[in-house]
Amino acid sequence: MRGDPSSSVHARLPDPDRIAWRHLGQMAGWDAAIVIPARDEERRVRACLDAAGIAIRAARGVCVGIVLVVNNSRDATVAAAFDWAAAQYGVPFVLIDCAFAEAEAGVGVARRLGMDTACEHLAPHGAILTTDADTLVREDWVIGNLTELRHADLICGTVLGRADEASALPPAIAAHGSAEWDYLTASIELVARLDPQPHDPAPAHHNAAGASMAVPKHVYEAVGGLPMLTLSEDRAFAKRVEDHDYRIRFSAAAIVETSCRMTGRTEGGMAGALRARALEHDPFADEWLEATDTLALRHGLRGRLRAVWPDGDVMQRILVEEIGILHADLILSRPPGPYFGAFFATVEQRSRRLLRDRMRLSDCRRELPKLRKMLARDAPVARPGFAPSPFPDTPTPVGRDEPAQ
Repeated sequence: MRGDPSSSVHARLPDPDRIAWRHLGQMAGWDAAIVIPARDEERRVRACLDAAGIAIRAARGVCVGIVLVVNNSRDATVAAAFDWAAAQYGVPFVLIDCAFAEAEAGVGVARRLGMDTACEHLAPHGAILTTDADTLVREDWVIGNLTELRHADLICGTVLGRADEASALPPAIAAHGSAEWDYLTASIELVARLDPQPHDPAPAHHNAAGASMAVPKHVYEAVGGLPMLTLSEDRAFAKRVEDHDYRIRFSAAAIVETSCRMTGRTEGGMAGALRARALEHDPFADEWLEATDTLALRHGLRGRLRAVWPDGDVMQRILVEEIGILHADLILSRPPGPYFGAFFATVEQRSRRLLRDRMRLSDCRRELPKLRKMLARDAPVARPGFAPSPFPDTPTPVGRDEPAQ
């Protein structure tokens, strides 16, 4: 079994100020567990659970349980959730009512507690699926995730804004989103050319969101679980999986619809991004995006190194060519280790040319002609499809509805 080069990733959860457990139904041998963190969600949690219940019943013959972690809530989320669970038949349910110190009470800690708890109830072959309490999974979401896990080790599903709420958003959000979306789709196409991944066919979206993730129990445990972060734990977990050379698939077969509210339960996340796009003249773009030259260097270098891994001599020649002899010697001064993903993470950390500089939406507009010119200069490979835009009013390229392979 693969394991992290550093044992420190197996971090222990902080001690809660209080915690209470309630159980209903079968408590062992689950084929899958849906983990849902919730905080002050009494108005939305029933709809979330209704959608999850429909998806569970659609996955006939599969034992799927729910682990709901209600942390630091001041409303009736616990009562609403338990009333829902008590009215169900055949849906195993674990309700965790807890409170952590406020500095530790982020969604990442709640999700980690839920995923660790899920492992205790899963069969050895079981899988952990995650979503959020303000999110509605589609009817085929459970079976879609389990089917996709036949082809990859982490499934990052497609997260859409709820159409009924997206239509009420300020027009500035759609206007800003158009520039970002155009640059994102062009960036994804370039990455697909420079470092193609057979296990991640089009349509791809490169969004790792806790609102829709699925991972086998053994992979979750092998990488040390969810990183202990109060925010952005989902992307950090995807990075951890990638660093262990497990396969990530950005899937259009597992779709959820999430709230478009502009006041969320955390400072960051989707609500913060929407608020910035509504109120700021030039907000930050998605953190995955970067300038054209850096994007091409990063993924071109990754693709070339991946192709010759683990041949140290050839890798050194490539590194010298791309980032210079001093950085190449520093990177290869120690054995590269067993995982290409972890090795390339070291390359990124030690090369100044690969430092990330967060883009703003004005940068997306300025860089887009250059990126399109780079794409047009080379004979295209099979053009990737594109996952749907998060918001119905945001333009999306033709081809986004092609089925996943």
